[in-house]
Amino acid sequence: MPRADVKICGIATPSDYDVCAKADARWVGMVFFPKSPRHLSLNAATAIADHADSYEGICPKRVALTVDMDDDALDAVMQASRPDFIQLHGNETPNRAKAIKARFNIPLIKAIRIGNASDLNACSAWDNVADWLLLDAKSVSSDMPGGTGHRFDWSLLARYTGMAKWMLAGGLNCENVAEAIATTTAKALDVSSGVESAPGKKDHKLIRSFIHAAEMG
Repeated sequence: MPRADVKICGIATPSDYDVCAKADARWVGMVFFPKSPRHLSLNAATAIADHADSYEGICPKRVALTVDMDDDALDAVMQASRPDFIQLHGNETPNRAKAIKARFNIPLIKAIRIGNASDLNACSAWDNVADWLLLDAKSVSSDMPGGTGHRFDWSLLARYTGMAKWMLAGGLNCENVAEAIATTTAKALDVSSGVESAPGKKDHKLIRSFIHAAEMG
């Protein structure tokens, strides 16, 4: 079985980036959402971006996670973090996403929150708009649209045949990676709280273990 690519979301420091790079993460996520324990200041994001830009060769792509940001806020995030992708994790519409994509000329990841099979119907609206979909668990709290460690019924994806590329998120950890891949045939995984020792504190050993487990399938 081919390896699943991994996105480590919610990194906070250049050393977090180093661990992700050495473990062959495909993406790292930087969170810009004040209610999240993983929220980054613009200065912290710039420090990570400057450090990442010093790497030579293949290294993780940077993803800026945003939630219903206006253009001014997005301008500041783009300048500070210089991301390779913008992740839209709020209630953004396809038309808003198209405007963001045109403004910044950057690929988009759109989070779709899944609670039951009917929620997958929303995915088709993002065909030819989002470069990736991130299929995440529907949060029990309206204050936190993701990163809560909850999972949805992965069997809902067993027959999913949407057009856009997608990655699985929500409740993933080192112990359930194999089950997640076997159940959903996911080719990409997004993890945040599952590789933390405390909310917002990445555990470097867990990052390495998670990526290794994803490689094993």
